[in-house]
Amino acid sequence: MATYAIGIDLGTTNSVIAYTRLDQDAAQPQVLSVPQLVAPATVEARLQLPSFLYLSSEHEADTGNYDLPWQQDGQDAVGELARQQAAAMPMRTVAAAKSWLCYSRVDRHQSLLPWGAPSDVPKVSPVDVSRRYLAHLIAAWHHAFPAAPIAEQRVVLTVPASFDASARELTREAALAAGLPADLILLEEPQAALYAWLANRGEQWRRHLGVGDTLLVCDVGGGTTDFTLIGVDETDGALELLRLAVGTHTLVGGDNMDVALAHFASTAFADKGLRLDAWQSVSLWHACRTAKEALLALDGPRPIPSRCLAAVEGSWAAR
Repeated sequence: MATYAIGIDLGTTNSVIAYTRLDQDAAQPQVLSVPQLVAPATVEARLQLPSFLYLSSEHEADTGNYDLPWQQDGQDAVGELARQQAAAMPMRTVAAAKSWLCYSRVDRHQSLLPWGAPSDVPKVSPVDVSRRYLAHLIAAWHHAFPAAPIAEQRVVLTVPASFDASARELTREAALAAGLPADLILLEEPQAALYAWLANRGEQWRRHLGVGDTLLVCDVGGGTTDFTLIGVDETDGALELLRLAVGTHTLVGGDNMDVALAHFASTAFADKGLRLDAWQSVSLWHACRTAKEALLALDGPRPIPSRCLAAVEGSWAAR
């Protein structure tokens, strides 16, 4: 019998795993701290696992810098260190793999990421990248709860509401390959947000809504934006919620905002007569994401100094 209910948000930019005990009525959900590399040979636990994969070079793989508490002789990095490498070494870093799962014009099982990387960089498929993110979360769970195998727990994995049947099946395939149970539940992200809203209000939600009302759930993610309409109806005198519609697949999210910022920032280089190549543009994109996240953090600085661009420019010069 399952002891825990586990929820996993496999995000385009960040992934999170939360849990609660099923044998305690008043148990509060907790977010699991996930050990991950934050620098070479440095492991820290963070509440979020950035959805980035860094593919180390053959020389780096022999240094022991990518070991984890549950893995020795590690060769690649998932999480914070990989996110940092996205700006420094974009040709060896996989980002936004989740968006590729719903891109039907390519074979999602084909080893094609990082897209456009040099021939000496090993490629991985979107399905395998998703599996590796989930495998890292599962390993973190077993590290924290060795007596509660995740395959024996009740697991919910979120997916965008606009994912088609193929993208959902690929997500499930990656989940099972990573070690999640066969009876895992795929839950649409806007629906999960609605459940959280209801849970926060308890029975009070019935005072805020009436028959004929409509709720709009807007989920702006890293790779997509999803809209879901929820209607309020009545059955035998009791209010109930019914999903009315789901928006079409919209590949517009936080990543696109970062690209727009990078396009604007590139004018600073143009003013100096510098023309960015494709990989420099990717590097700038990731640097702008880092600056945006720092600015929007609750304890973040008011301005981001111009040295962030100088740092990126310096990293290119060092290559």
